[in-house]
Amino acid sequence: MEATLKTSERCWGESELKFNRKDEVVNIEILNEEDLWYLSLLIKPGDVLIGEVLRRVEKKDDVIRNKKTERERIKVSIRIESVEFMELSSRIHILGEIIGGPEDYVGEHQSINVEPGSTLSIVPSDPVPFTRTLEESSNLTNSSVLVLSTDDQYITLYGINESRNEMIWRIFTGSGKMYEGKQNNFRNEFLEKIEKYRQSEIYVIGPSIFRDSISKVLSKEGFKSINTQVGGSEEDGIRELLLAGVVNLRRSQESKLVSDFLKGVGSGISIYGKKEVESALDAKAVAILLMSDKFFRRGDSSNFMEKCYKGGGKVFVVHSSWETGKMVESYGGVVAILRYRTGFLSA
Repeated sequence: MEATLKTSERCWGESELKFNRKDEVVNIEILNEEDLWYLSLLIKPGDVLIGEVLRRVEKKDDVIRNKKTERERIKVSIRIESVEFMELSSRIHILGEIIGGPEDYVGEHQSINVEPGSTLSIVPSDPVPFTRTLEESSNLTNSSVLVLSTDDQYITLYGINESRNEMIWRIFTGSGKMYEGKQNNFRNEFLEKIEKYRQSEIYVIGPSIFRDSISKVLSKEGFKSINTQVGGSEEDGIRELLLAGVVNLRRSQESKLVSDFLKGVGSGISIYGKKEVESALDAKAVAILLMSDKFFRRGDSSNFMEKCYKGGGKVFVVHSSWETGKMVESYGGVVAILRYRTGFLSA
């Protein structure tokens, strides 16, 4: 049987991965697609999922003796056997055996599709690393940020989240004169459109002559604008902004860390290759351990993580479907940024 934990409407704004623990049960609120991806890494076979599902039941009519099939909602505990993150449909597919609930269903298999907007109740088989990783992730990101791109042709507002850059609206200006107040129709249209986001932080990108001018307008009008010093506009500017690591998004942190790794390749401060990384971990020389989600799901990844934590390092798992994750994959799936130069140079 299959059940779905449904989604809620996504909105632009700040949010964090939220969870609480009561005895052995960890309750996790899933707010967005990034939470789904992250939880697909945490939840493992052997963990127990507690939730309500719809199951078909057969009832007999005492008069005509015909079987009728109905569905009823029951609360069950499922020992997880497989976890699959389905990126295209934005859900996690979980399959397992029912080990608790109405006696008639115990021993049967149940699949559940988990979507943003739902809450999961998990009894982790290894609670200490599970809870520790959740605590780290709860401070990682906001679900989305606003980026205002400006140049000599357009003013464009983007909503940037962990999976995409979404254009919210665009104003065609045709020149930079709007910023001098010479074309109030553009200025008024801009202020009217941006008013909805007065309480949100807005990162401003674009060539300095336009970026500085529009930042002054926003500041004068009381908006929470951040002049980023990013000279590119549109998608190129967003890429530059993410690479700078100043945006409180996991995607931005990934870009910055992978960039730092690449800069250190060949100098002794960054290494790659399973053997070399493990040697550096044994020497407690690793500051940041980067691994792709594909490597993370391998059985020996927990050994790498435990050594890193014991050595005082930090672990960061990157999306293999993102450009940064593909880069880490091309280096073998696991790389490291060291505290100091060592002899663990990759071949």
